[in-house]
Amino acid sequence: MDFNNASFENYSTVSEAWCNGGSFTADVIFNFNIAYRSPALFGNNYSSYQLFLYQTISEHRKKRMTFGDIAEWLNKEGYLTLRGKKFKGAHVHSILRKRLAKEELLKREYPAIWSDFSLEVVDKTLVNIFEG
Repeated sequence: MDFNNASFENYSTVSEAWCNGGSFTADVIFNFNIAYRSPALFGNNYSSYQLFLYQTISEHRKKRMTFGDIAEWLNKEGYLTLRGKKFKGAHVHSILRKRLAKEELLKREYPAIWSDFSLEVVDKTLVNIFEG
């Protein structure tokens, strides 16, 4: 598994042990790891200008404008692509397509991976004798 996009958490819990119907003077520690994987851990890497372009294109698409019409409008308003070029319909389509793909990726869920289970029993008999 690729753990490049993973977050790791360590958990443990402590409880008093019971053995043969009586209290056993020991701490019982159950340890395990949980790995979370999510593209959302990396956040949104869009600049404000990229976000503006996506929102503007989306608004114009809702008005049923074609990609070519939107490119023409952006050029008329003086906006340039991220590389400083004039817009073409393919640029507009690419911006919309890539953002929608990114949103789908951010919605994807991955199951948590539980691993490295261990149980520790620490006998506290001597500690309790000296504290008593």
